[in-house]
Amino acid sequence: MERYRVDPKAIAQAHLQAWEKYGHDCLLIDTDTTLLAEAMGAQAECAPDEPGRIVRPAIQSLGEVDRLKVINPESQGRIPALLEAVRLLARQVGNEVAIRGNADQMAFDLACMLRGTEEFLMEMASEPENPAIRELLEICFESHLAVHRALIKAGAHLTSLGDSLAGPDVISPKMFHRFARPYEARLVKTLVAEGIFTVVHICGDTTKILPDLAHYEFCGFELDYKTDAAIAKITVGARHVLFGNIDPSGVIARGSPQEVRAATRQLISVWKPGGLFVLNAGCAIPPTTPPENIHALNETAQEDGI
Repeated sequence: MERYRVDPKAIAQAHLQAWEKYGHDCLLIDTDTTLLAEAMGAQAECAPDEPGRIVRPAIQSLGEVDRLKVINPESQGRIPALLEAVRLLARQVGNEVAIRGNADQMAFDLACMLRGTEEFLMEMASEPENPAIRELLEICFESHLAVHRALIKAGAHLTSLGDSLAGPDVISPKMFHRFARPYEARLVKTLVAEGIFTVVHICGDTTKILPDLAHYEFCGFELDYKTDAAIAKITVGARHVLFGNIDPSGVIARGSPQEVRAATRQLISVWKPGGLFVLNAGCAIPPTTPPENIHALNETAQEDGI
């Protein structure tokens, strides 16, 4: 894992080996969820064979926001390794399989990492009019947008983002509408204007904010397994692409191949009508997942999904 986080050849080789083994339709190129925060000054640590985690925010108060600068993804942190991995894969298999470059954390999530999640959530609740909050979110937005553009330039066919802490499992729909939604909607609108298709992922049960998401311009929504699939189909799924949302741990990692097939067929029956559907897990698939379960997912997609 340590080498994968920093070596573009290791990143590319890992995805090529997985593609040769499983034959999936799209390569999701990502490293971990601390990539962008590290590039902007947060400190992370990485235990052996584990993804990184933030251990010290970049700023200790909102009064330090002016220390942060919009990043250059071509030269800062580990982002250049991600971009080079995309270039390698685009040259080798870009005409054979879709390449999805993940631009890491969106403005709200990134701001939480840079300031400290608990501290930033308390500040938004107690002093929502503080202009430093908007300044921080704006710097995070511009830095995040730059990564999308760099990924497409490197050869990705589409991009994606995570805004995990923006969902109702962490903040209220009211807070989402005020502090997270404006930046997500603006990002999608900007990317659409540039001809870039992106996929938005928010962890947890997003059922309560699906009507809000449905107003975004054309994009994809990668929905967690907790989200009501039927409601998603008639809200965001009416004119956006749905990605997901098989339970990655309870079903894909811990279930039997038969249980994986059953869950996959059930989701296909709900989301396939009318199209605009990409079968996937609802979130990251654990590394302990048995290979036969991945094969069961892919085979069922081929049998029932086409």
